[in-house]
Amino acid sequence: MRQSFVRAELLLLLLLSFLPLCGENLYPDNLLMIGQEKETAFLVEKRSQKMYLYQGNNPNPLMVFTITTGKNGGNKMSEGDEKTPLGIYFFTKTMEDDELPPLYGLRAFVMDYPNAVDTFQQKRGSGIWLHGSDDPFKPLTPFSTRGCVAMKNADLGKVSSYITLDKTPIITVEEIRFRPYKEVIEERDLFLNLLESWRKGWESRQIDKYITHYHPLFRMDNFDYVSYKKFKERLNSLYSFIKVDLEDIQIIKAGDYVVTSFYQVYQSDKKRFVGVKRLYWVKDGGRWKILREISLPNKRWTPPKSTLKQGGKWMSVEDFRWENDPLQGLFRLNFTVKNGLKSPMATYLVVKVLGPDGSGYLYSREGFIPFSPSDPILPLKKGKLLSLTTAQEMNIPLQYEKGFYPSRVEVQLFDPEGILLHSETITI
Repeated sequence: MRQSFVRAELLLLLLLSFLPLCGENLYPDNLLMIGQEKETAFLVEKRSQKMYLYQGNNPNPLMVFTITTGKNGGNKMSEGDEKTPLGIYFFTKTMEDDELPPLYGLRAFVMDYPNAVDTFQQKRGSGIWLHGSDDPFKPLTPFSTRGCVAMKNADLGKVSSYITLDKTPIITVEEIRFRPYKEVIEERDLFLNLLESWRKGWESRQIDKYITHYHPLFRMDNFDYVSYKKFKERLNSLYSFIKVDLEDIQIIKAGDYVVTSFYQVYQSDKKRFVGVKRLYWVKDGGRWKILREISLPNKRWTPPKSTLKQGGKWMSVEDFRWENDPLQGLFRLNFTVKNGLKSPMATYLVVKVLGPDGSGYLYSREGFIPFSPSDPILPLKKGKLLSLTTAQEMNIPLQYEKGFYPSRVEVQLFDPEGILLHSETITI
């Protein structure tokens, strides 16, 4: 009896040893510091084919999306290997539908692959984007791109407003590693202290204190570690003071390197620099050192892009024709729905044939049904789903009851999220 009790007690202690993590907030290992409350970062997990949108210091993702990545597994190493690179990247440019082949959907965000660490590791290739898809109805096929990260057009529209060029990072990993938030904060503070020491060494013109933060294999433009130190010594001798301020700091980790990115204001008695700076840190002898340094002079963060504009001039309803035969209670409507985009687009069509009092008939996927002004319009449930390439001609007959007099027709087009793209009213 005593032995059974001891065994049970040991088993309980063993189980309890695994419980502390359950009570702790777990946070992605990569996101040491996203930035201010509204700042965002995208975390792509290739294994699950998911992309997570994180904002501020919230340990839970704001949104989760299904994506697809390169056809081949592993890290990208060369042009044409059809692999999605692993690492930390920033969006540098937006390309819209009229600049893109249909394969890339309605928009693409260009990523800065190969980054500074990729170049150091002699990785090759180009043209890695976050982009849309060419078929709004077809589910995404996992692991089907040539190296890009692709998603549905509607999802790309959602994330567009969360992307700030040259600031918002996208981190690609095989599998997300989570750890207690306390540990993430400890590593974040380590890098904040390193940045402050680096800044003070620069500002105080103490070259030995400053240069100790740089890796022996440091390169920037035509400088290596030795020539960069001499260059900084010469500049320090020319200036009577240096003032350096860092704002909007981000600290992102991937694999064996960390990127600290910030808005830098540099002022001396002879020179001023205002812009974005990124420091790429790797370990040297167990200590984090700056391997590469990138400056984007005179650049403020580019404001976020608005959500996809699929309406307006891109969508239109044209060539209205109708026939009305009150004796037979027959109304026939003809018109053409046009898509000005190169890419096919899923569109929900809602047509209302209304009388003078606002009641009438609603054209749905089941045909025409009676409609009154108090009835809610649920376009994604009631609307007829179209897959528009360039144009589609609609021929819609309505058999109505005697006593109904059509006075106007309302045609509306909605996107897959229920957002109104185009509306047209025709008086009969």
